[in-house]
Amino acid sequence: MSNPKWQRYRTKSRKARVGIGRGAISTLIIFLAVMGVVSGCTTISPTPRPTPPSRPGQIVVTAHRGAKPTVSASSSSSPSTTAYISFSGQNFIYNNTLIHPYGSTMYPHWTYNGALHRGGGWTNTAFKGYIDQIISMAQQAHLNTIRPTNYFDGITYGDWYNATVWSNIDYLFQQAARHNMYVILDLSSFRDKTLKQGIYPYDPSLYTAAFSWVASRYAHNPALLNYAIAGEVKCPTSSDPLRPTSTQVLTNYYQVLSNTLYAADPNHLISSGGLSYLNEPGCGIDWRSIFSLPHINMAAIHVYSDNDQKITMPMIARWAASNLKPFTVEEFGFKQGDGDTTRASEFQNIYNLGKQYNATTMIFWNLGTEISSSSYEVNPNTPFTWNTIIQNAPR
Repeated sequence: MSNPKWQRYRTKSRKARVGIGRGAISTLIIFLAVMGVVSGCTTISPTPRPTPPSRPGQIVVTAHRGAKPTVSASSSSSPSTTAYISFSGQNFIYNNTLIHPYGSTMYPHWTYNGALHRGGGWTNTAFKGYIDQIISMAQQAHLNTIRPTNYFDGITYGDWYNATVWSNIDYLFQQAARHNMYVILDLSSFRDKTLKQGIYPYDPSLYTAAFSWVASRYAHNPALLNYAIAGEVKCPTSSDPLRPTSTQVLTNYYQVLSNTLYAADPNHLISSGGLSYLNEPGCGIDWRSIFSLPHINMAAIHVYSDNDQKITMPMIARWAASNLKPFTVEEFGFKQGDGDTTRASEFQNIYNLGKQYNATTMIFWNLGTEISSSSYEVNPNTPFTWNTIIQNAPR
């Protein structure tokens, strides 16, 4: 993940007093001085959109910590002075600067008032302290991107506009920007909360109003890398009772929701979310059609199994290259129970595959403090894995 700095520049006006009887020359001098200050402080830049493939010479800088957007993370940023992440060919760019999103998920493991909080922590106003802790850890690991998850675990179903949750997510954006990081806004929490209620979750009309609200909220936020609609969808041909009812129903789900996001926010990139099971014959996920939708800007997958590494990664990488879309590994991970030395080698292998297949984004599950054989979390107390992450950070 990259390390952009976000600053808000404010122009302060000053009242000048001009005494009666001053000559025209004095007035002209003051006028010219004021105009010089104004012209020196005012910058108007165009709003970048996804761009067509460009000549290699147009991308001139490779960023370790990322490009530097011009305003702080706030939905109220002025559109006329804000630039957003776009893409050229298979590369993410910001102001003609190549960026390499590199980071982790943020599934909470937060101890507060003697109790452990996971996703439910997002509904607590004190959760901002945990956000600070994770941002600090991410900085230590040289990560430049964070992907929050499970933020609706503590809400009542349908409370999509929960003020505390979105205040905490706003704070995450602000702190990420302040510390030169990007945010992938994972919207899987909508689908996942619906699943937990035993409600069929692939009717896009359940979410269109809320998606439009969210996209409007972050439409002018330069810290946003991309929206991700919903990953790890079950195969339509599986036996899961709440699976998508058909291949076309699933494709339509992504089409409606990506159209909804784009209509409210044409500034930012959109992902389907990382798809899984793509190496399983007869699964019924028409990933080619999904990745080809007009407002799906990248080919995103999750990588866990051997077949994900040996079949899915090269297959999706080839398709993305031939269709000039970024190839993103939105999630991968290994348990601490593998042993820290082995786990470090597993992480290194995934990073090597990412380089081999030209993955533009690499996100691991999960950054956090937990120590347990069943845990996927990485922290300084898993030192070999921790150091592997640091060593593979973009230079």
